Formats: sequence, C-alpha cells, structure tokens
Amino acid sequence: MHHFQTFVFLDLEATGICGERPRLTEMCLASVHRFSLENFTQSIGNRGKAGHVYPRVMDKLCLCVNPNKLVSQKAFDLSGLSNENLTENCKSGFDQTIVTLLRAFLERQAPPVCLVAHNGFNFDFPLLRTELTRQESDLPDNVFCADSYQALREILEGIENPRFRRFKGGYSLSELYKRFHGVYPLNAHCAEADVLTLISVFRSHATELLNWADLHARPWKEITPMYNPSPSKNLHQSHLERYSPKQRSKAVRSSQSLGLV
Repeated sequence: MHHFQTFVFLDLEATGICGERPRLTEMCLASVHRFSLENFTQSIGNRGKAGHVYPRVMDKLCLCVNPNKLVSQKAFDLSGLSNENLTENCKSGFDQTIVTLLRAFLERQAPPVCLVAHNGFNFDFPLLRTELTRQESDLPDNVFCADSYQALREILEGIENPRFRRFKGGYSLSELYKRFHGVYPLNAHCAEADVLTLISVFRSHATELLNWADLHARPWKEITPMYNPSPSKNLHQSHLERYSPKQRSKAVRSSQSLGLV
C-alpha cells in the first residue's frame, strides 16, 4: 500500500485508435497534491465555464506534438488537430526535449507520485510508454499509475443502485461528469479540457478514489508499450486507397508537408 502525495492527471490525444499504431498529437498533465483533494473546499481556486471549481494550487504541462504520421479523419473530427495545423504552427515531434520536460515535471512533484488517466491502462499509459520507448527513455522509477475508469467501476458498483451498471456509457468520462454535475463537459477531446473534467470527476468521490489508488496503483515500469515502435514509413498507395478522393488529396498534401512522401 502506498500513500501517494501527488496525483498527476493525464490525457493524450492521438492520430487514431490502438489498432492503427497511433502516434501522440497532444498531451496534458496536471498535478494536484493530496491535500487539495482531501480538503477540496479549502483549496478552491479556478472556476470552470460550467461553474465548477478546480484546485487553486495545480501545476500543468500541456503540449501539442507533430506526430509525423497521418491523423485519421475520426481523430481530427474529435480533437481538431490535423497534420496541417500542427505543421502550420511549427510544432515538433515527440523528442528528447519533451522527454526532458516530462521527467522534470514529474520529478518536481512531492513523491510518491501517481499518474491518473481515464481508461489509462488500455490507451494513455501504453501509448505514452511507446513514445518513450521510441526515444529510448522512460519515466522516473518511482512513478505509479491508476486507471480512474477501472477505479470508478469498482467503487460505483459497490455503492450505487445496480441499475447504474447497465447505464449506457455510464463509465465514460463525459457520462460520469454529467451524472455528478448534471451537464456534459465542454470541449471534450481537448487534452487540457479532459484533464480538468477528470479532476472534477475524481473529486466527486475523492476519498474512495484516493484509497483505491493507494491500494491498487501499478508501478509505471509494469506498463507494456501499446506496440513496438518502428521507423517512419512512407505513405503507400495501399494506405491511400482507404480514403475518398478528397481525403486522399488532403492526405498527400499533409504527407508532403511532413516530408513523408
């Protein structure tokens, strides 16, 4: 059992879903000390657009990343990030500079540190591990991680009406936020907005979630990469055939701007 002092809430946006060997396009981390989560009414500061409040003392690291890989249409529709706007805004890829920033951000937090992501064990943590592996780097050894999706399923199924188990989408971050606050969150699939939503959901059951993390958080070193990274590949004709003529033209322009073709 650990008594974590800092919880670092994490969200990633990517070029696509797991089976598409995605690359990271945006990341946000927000660190909140245990004191602020246990004494939330004493630690109120920032007020969100929906009227909900967030801890006043909070470190944030938010970065947009050029993935050097084609962003799928679905991912663009959700996040608003594309190869064009990332390139036009001169964003670099996931490199050693980002690794240094990420490690420094975590190392300045009061230990022990626990990363928290919603559905993190299935997506955010493995994808981040893949990007770090690509750079032959990793997070500090004393970092742990917890999945708020898994935690809230176990907690709510123990204390809520059993019908909640059959509630469609009941454990998605947006549905949990609506259940606890009565409205859907704004700006879903923006990494910073999703992190703030996660913090708001977390504090709704802070005592139970803190205890759950102390008991069930896993060491970061146990996280398996989503896939084994390989060198960047050219955009082949077989890949282009998946797209409509308009999307195909856009994909070629995007890849040309990235130097992939």
